[in-house]
Amino acid sequence: MASEFTVDAQRFAGNEAPVRTHVHRAPGGHIFEIQINRPEMHNSVNGAAAELLLQAWSRFRDDDALVVAILHGAGDRAFCSGADLTALEELVDPGASPAEIEAAVQNGTGPMGGSRIVQRKPVITVTQGYTYAGGLELFCHGHIRIAEKQALFSVACRRWGVPLVDGGTVYLPRLLGQAQALPLIITGQRIRAQRAYDIGLVWELTAKGRGLARAFRVAEQLCAQPRDAMLADLTATIDGAHLSVEDALRLEARNIYPVVKSDSFREGVARFNRGERFWFL
Repeated sequence: MASEFTVDAQRFAGNEAPVRTHVHRAPGGHIFEIQINRPEMHNSVNGAAAELLLQAWSRFRDDDALVVAILHGAGDRAFCSGADLTALEELVDPGASPAEIEAAVQNGTGPMGGSRIVQRKPVITVTQGYTYAGGLELFCHGHIRIAEKQALFSVACRRWGVPLVDGGTVYLPRLLGQAQALPLIITGQRIRAQRAYDIGLVWELTAKGRGLARAFRVAEQLCAQPRDAMLADLTATIDGAHLSVEDALRLEARNIYPVVKSDSFREGVARFNRGERFWFL
C-alpha cells in the first residue's frame, strides 16, 4: 500500500472528507481506490463529494501509473443512495440561464462528479448495500461490477421526480438491453442482488463483507496482466459499440501494430514461450 487516504480539497481533514482516495501498489501497477465517505447519509453525493469525485476521476484518467480504479461506499449499508436531495442546489442550478444550460450540456462533467468522463482504463465498482438513483448510475460506470448478496438496486429517484443525469439512460440500456433497462428506468422498482446478477447488471456476487476484498483481488490480477492489449481492446469495445460492423472492425484493426510493438506484448509472448500460464481467478 503506497499511502494513506488522501484528500485533494484542503478544507477537509482525514476521515471527515466526503470522498477519500488511496493508492495501492500491486505487482505490475497501481490500484486507485475511491471511497464515497458519507455513511451517515447512505453515501449520498452533495456538492463537496461531487467536487472530490471529479478530482478523483480526472486523476485516474490522466495518471498512467494508475492501472485500475475501485469505487465503493463507506460503511455497511450503502454503496451510494444517489444525490443528496437536501443539498440539490449544490449539484444543479434550476435558475441557470439558457447559455449556462448549453455550456453544461456541451462541456459539463456530470452533477455527481466526473460521471461524464469516459474511462478507458478498467474500473471496478463494488456494492454492499443501497445502490440507488445516481448511485446506480455510478455503479454502471464500472467495467466490472461486483455486489454482495444483500445489495439492493433501484432508480429510486423516480419516486421524487428527479431525472437520471449521470449516465443512467445511456449505460443501463447498453449494459442490459432495453427489455431489462426500460422497466427499471420507468418504474424505479427495487431489485435484489441476485436479480441484478441474473439480468447482467452485476458481474459477480459475493458473500456479505467479501465484496471489496474480491474487487482488490480482481484489480491485482489486472495489474499483473500485459497491459497494452487490454487497454486497446477496452477502448475498441467502448468506442466501437455503436458503430457499423465495418467501422468497428476498422477501429479494432488500428490496434494491431501499436500493440505488437509494445513492451507488454513482447513480454507476454516471452512468458508463453517460457511455458508460463495464467488463468484469471
